[in-house]
Amino acid sequence: MGDISVFISGEDAVTIAVIKRLLDFVSPRFSILQTIPARGGEVKRKVLESNTLAKDYPVIMLLDLDQGCAPSLKNSLLQGEPQSKHFLMNISVDEAEAWLMADRIGFASYFGIGVDKIPVPKMQRQGGAVARLEMDFPIMKSSLVLTHQLALLSSKTEIRRKIGVAVPNGPKKGKEYNDAIIPYVENNWNITEALQNSDSLQRMVNRLQTLLADYP
Repeated sequence: MGDISVFISGEDAVTIAVIKRLLDFVSPRFSILQTIPARGGEVKRKVLESNTLAKDYPVIMLLDLDQGCAPSLKNSLLQGEPQSKHFLMNISVDEAEAWLMADRIGFASYFGIGVDKIPVPKMQRQGGAVARLEMDFPIMKSSLVLTHQLALLSSKTEIRRKIGVAVPNGPKKGKEYNDAIIPYVENNWNITEALQNSDSLQRMVNRLQTLLADYP
């Protein structure tokens, strides 16, 4: 069994770190050929290009669910084109940060926040017909909950300084957000625990395992 060479694509540095960690979690056989260069919304505009590329090499993409349900977002981005078998377009509900918080105990410990302050999972439809278990963020997106609420409660001065945003209408992320979050993704995020609280995370892992089986 040899390496499985893949392209990866995500909306930001944290999302890319999540993809890399999940590839390692599923199998050491995954080898990243290249990270498709894109920033923010540019990733969505590269869906059709990535779908074509996936006819030759697997492409692993991770997007945030902005609104509605994941199947509707996928259909909209594919613009009627059939999805290539090895184009794994994954949608995190509601953002990759929600997957990180799905490891509630680990997240609370690393960031110095009481676990009772971390959101809990809840059965929800997210615009779809079937209710699924996901971390619950009813008022604002998970990244904003982290920067505008949770980080400010941290017992760690460094966390408050790097990612906390004390002004309600201030910037979405602290000035050293990536530097604070990515080490947690790489070294401390307990994916096995997080899988218990997020159906969308479980679906990405399932797709990676299916891809692995296609390359015996």
